[in-house]
Amino acid sequence: MACSTIVQACLTSRRVVSAYAPPEPLEPLHILDLLELSGSQPKAALALSMHQSTVSRSAALMCEQFRLQARPGASVCRYGTNESLQLLRQSYRAHRLMDGQLRIATDPLHQSLLNGMATVQRVPPRFRLSNDWAKLVEQAVIDGAIVSSWCHPRAVMAERQPRWAGVQAVLLGELPLQLVCHAPASAEEPIPRRVLLPRKAATPLLHETLAWHGFQLEQQPIGCQEVPAWLKRMRDRELAMPICPGLVPPGWIEAEGLIAFPDQPPLRETLWLLLPEGRVLGSATARHLIRILRQRVAKAVEAWIPGTSDVSERAGDALQVATGRG
Repeated sequence: MACSTIVQACLTSRRVVSAYAPPEPLEPLHILDLLELSGSQPKAALALSMHQSTVSRSAALMCEQFRLQARPGASVCRYGTNESLQLLRQSYRAHRLMDGQLRIATDPLHQSLLNGMATVQRVPPRFRLSNDWAKLVEQAVIDGAIVSSWCHPRAVMAERQPRWAGVQAVLLGELPLQLVCHAPASAEEPIPRRVLLPRKAATPLLHETLAWHGFQLEQQPIGCQEVPAWLKRMRDRELAMPICPGLVPPGWIEAEGLIAFPDQPPLRETLWLLLPEGRVLGSATARHLIRILRQRVAKAVEAWIPGTSDVSERAGDALQVATGRG
């Protein structure tokens, strides 16, 4: 009872700044879901704006009352699941939809697609395999996920959509991926063909493609998903890393002292929005979300491809300017 009171107090205090909050009977589930999605108690506590001990006690109580069996090492549903918990999550999803809200997740590369959306309940970004995203949608941990083709276990033909039981993949469009790196000290200094990527288990096709083109690959630790952690590792180890140029803030590449990697192979991804079949897929909230996301993806393509110069020319010009030889 004491734990429930603390949870209610913490979440009630957040209602002042949030248009939506879970109903009190579902607040412990909200904490368990954020723990599942963020990957650790400290990250969940940060996302929930509450003390880590509160997260721990609430999750332990949920596991006890719902007789959940932990699944150490599992990629999703690590704290266990059963029919009773899934029905409760379906109830929480129905409550979000009733209030015009959808809990949408994605990875750090595409998180900015969700910026400023009042109808989206965002969660901490994380790189995952497409099958894992589909499982989280099917289990009602999330209501949808923006997923890249690089996160699929195998290549999908252009005319076909990936399929999962109970989950629909809605095409959002295509985006170019650009490798960026720090400028070398001089124009004559070669840029190492080493790239920092998310885990291979989460982005298998991206690893396969870049390895085939002769790049040496390093994996970013799973616990370091934040942008500053990526930038520090790529700087310390002299690595390149992928970004979606049309999705970063204006001037961000220059402010971080980055340039486009010269002579990179063409890298294009297909983006899908995974939604559960049924009420969510047919809702006005989902239709509005799909329309806005398609517009943002199209705008991101236009921001990067003006239709005249190609990537290699821009990279060469940037290198000359960065080294003072332009």
